Amino acid sequence: MKNTPDLGQDLSHLQGKLEEVKAQEKREQIFALEANERFSKNLAAFEKYYPDIYKALNEYQTRKDFCIHVTKSGHGNIIPNGEKVALYSEEPISQATEQVKKYTENASFGRSDYTATEEWQSDDPRLHIQFMRRFSSVLSKVDANNLTYLKSLPPHYPTAIIFGIGLGYHIPELLNKHSFDYIFICEPDFELFFASMFCTNWFEIIELLDKSGACLFLSLGVNYDEFFDEIYRIANEIGSFCAINSFCYQHYPSQKVNELIKSFFNNYYQLQTGYGFYNDAITGLAHAVHNLENNSNFLFSSNGALKELETIPAFVVGNGPSLDSAIDLIKKYQGDAIIFASGTTLQSLLKVGIVPDFHVQVERTKATYDILKLIEPEQGYSDLNLLTVDVMYPEVLKLYKWAGVGLKGPEAATAFLSFYSFLKCGKQIAELPASGPFVSNTSFSYAVTLGFKEIYLLGVDNGYKLNGKTHSDLSIYKDGKLSVLNGANIPFEGNLNDGVKATSLMAMSKVSFDRLIGSSKDQVTVYNVGEGAKLRSAVPLKEDDVLLNKVNFDKKDVVEKIKSHFFNTIPSDEIEIVLGFDEFDSLCDYINEIGRRNITNRDEANANLIAQQRLVFAYKNSKAPHLLQLLKGTMLYFHCAIVSFLYQFNEEEEVMVHFHKAHELWLEFVLAAKKDYRQSWRTLCEYTKPQYQKKE
Repeated sequence: MKNTPDLGQDLSHLQGKLEEVKAQEKREQIFALEANERFSKNLAAFEKYYPDIYKALNEYQTRKDFCIHVTKSGHGNIIPNGEKVALYSEEPISQATEQVKKYTENASFGRSDYTATEEWQSDDPRLHIQFMRRFSSVLSKVDANNLTYLKSLPPHYPTAIIFGIGLGYHIPELLNKHSFDYIFICEPDFELFFASMFCTNWFEIIELLDKSGACLFLSLGVNYDEFFDEIYRIANEIGSFCAINSFCYQHYPSQKVNELIKSFFNNYYQLQTGYGFYNDAITGLAHAVHNLENNSNFLFSSNGALKELETIPAFVVGNGPSLDSAIDLIKKYQGDAIIFASGTTLQSLLKVGIVPDFHVQVERTKATYDILKLIEPEQGYSDLNLLTVDVMYPEVLKLYKWAGVGLKGPEAATAFLSFYSFLKCGKQIAELPASGPFVSNTSFSYAVTLGFKEIYLLGVDNGYKLNGKTHSDLSIYKDGKLSVLNGANIPFEGNLNDGVKATSLMAMSKVSFDRLIGSSKDQVTVYNVGEGAKLRSAVPLKEDDVLLNKVNFDKKDVVEKIKSHFFNTIPSDEIEIVLGFDEFDSLCDYINEIGRRNITNRDEANANLIAQQRLVFAYKNSKAPHLLQLLKGTMLYFHCAIVSFLYQFNEEEEVMVHFHKAHELWLEFVLAAKKDYRQSWRTLCEYTKPQYQKKE
């Protein structure tokens, strides 16, 4: 029998296949050894630096067909769960290298252009406002038309936000060429992160960042809401400058990753608002001191639960347009629920004969007192109970039969009273979670903190319907006394039917509700009644669908129990000792000393700002935590804008000219605040301009 050419080719082909299989087996053996050793080292690093992630990794159960494939280059590859194709090519490292090159040469940045700021025109005498007016003048003189925007990622940049880990090949490549102060990495698919433990030297990444003083935040197996909530929480913990100027990197396309990116940019405004500022902080602290000296009743949730409240519904009532549709419901059940009236909702309810159990107020300015007197009901407030916060103008509390005070937070007053109450009583006044920005947030926070398990939100709209109606027809805004200044451009899905549009403060209010409802959902059922913005984790209900179970209780008795059980006075004999005037002097002097160090380029400028920021935030866990809150707000206004324009343009020399002017102004403010603290710590608010105005 003769050999044919075809047979020879077949044998050669089979030989090649056999060698290929052997080579693949060898690659897999080598990879298995390296991957298992890598996994062990990574696990040890996470145990040391991220114990929660270490625990999650140890407890993680892979799917039955979980498999890391070995490519021809000897690296791992994977087909994500639910997908049909592998995440990478046969050359994952080369692919990641090319991707990093592409994304850094034509970079995407998340930041605000503060150089578009117009110079303020203001005669407001408050310290913060006067310095912001001067700061706006510095920013307005940055001529963006004669500068070129950064398009490629420089060697150092303040923040990186990386959407998607995959198997992690892009991260070492990125960090080999670029450094960051803060790195946020999010991977919605925990399985991919688990697989990356076999493929990427996380232990080297973590140790590199630790040695350089950088901060790495990992959000794993989360959805887009949870991811932004985590960024927002971290920004509140260490300052919004950690995320205000970000290099954004998407590793791989997927619906979940796309949702993360969309959510980040849709919610970016939250990182730019709600900072507070020095004068708010010092005024709030002064009010808290007076409220303490006036023997006010402070909220102590640590006194334990009040069992009765677990079966009694709470009505948290706001003054939105949907209140009109809820009035009959409130009338019907007013004897079967504890009613919290938020701000001007009081007048709306009194008009129809509904007397709330608690009136809730939150704004600290003297304007709150002036407006309460302006719209005072015929019977006055002396038969009503008030729930308010530590920063409230002290004269407001004196108007009521009884007043209870919780901590607003994050505030200088809150930090001071929290430490002071522990010093004097061995327990801390309760801080009301998610209690702003609106009074309806405070009402809801009180209802949750007091221990109600069934809460109905009525007239809490968090937005305007497209028909333009802004408040209940019963509202004082409609009766000729007052009119509201408003504007809304942020759209939200409707709770029942129609969508709404919100101002930035309304949007913050909605998000505040979302967060508190979400964190309480295992203990509390929240019903969002009527039209308005949809709230995450709340049960949407039409007014006609609300049916309360009949609970036999004495309302007056329960209200009195709430007041006597949860609220206590605090001795006020050591206030000045705890206020820490000398410590504040030392802090301000040290900030100034850091700021006076030699700064010649943008990276040195950025490092100097970080040194100042970390000094100030170190006071969070000190014996004078209120000193952080005194400076934090105004520092954020200065530093966030400065960090943004430091890395906005290519012309570093020109940028540094404006930096030095802005930085000098900030240091001048610090020394002015140092002097003012000793003078203003007892000064009550004199600012009377309300957020609404009298109709002509």
